[in-house]
Formats: sequence, C-alpha cells, structure tokens
Amino acid sequence: MIPRSSAPLYAGTANAAPVPRAAVRAYLATVAGLGAMVTAVMLMMSVAANSGGEAERIADTQDDGYAATLVSALAINLSKPLR
Repeated sequence: MIPRSSAPLYAGTANAAPVPRAAVRAYLATVAGLGAMVTAVMLMMSVAANSGGEAERIADTQDDGYAATLVSALAINLSKPLR
C-alpha cells in the first residue's frame, strides 16, 4: 500500500524567497543579449561559409539582369539537399 504520511511535493509559497523584479528583468535582458549575439555570430559564419564560390557565380551572372540572376540563384539553392 502507498504510505500517505510522506512529505508533499509542493512546499507552498511560505518557504520561497521572492525574487526582486529587477533581478528577473536583468536575467531576461542578459539571456536576450546572449541570444542576439549568438544569432549574429551564426549569421556571420553562414555568410562567410557561402561567400566564396557563390559570390563569383553571382558576379558572373550579373550581366544577364536581375531577374535571371534571381532565378538562377533560386534554382541552385532549391536544388541543394536539406541538411
């Protein structure tokens, strides 16, 4: 049989120390800032990784006009397998 005299999992709010609102806002701002920095670094790494041959190919097709360049870039991008 299950013992019914064990301590409850919920201790109540009497034992919990309130966290100041400024501390919560500082924590959220710090996490948001770190997330923004990680996103910026990932974007820079993505651009750096794709800027070699793709940039030369796009520069070579600039004489055809904007629409042809756009269609060519989309065709090559959509033909790549997803990672």
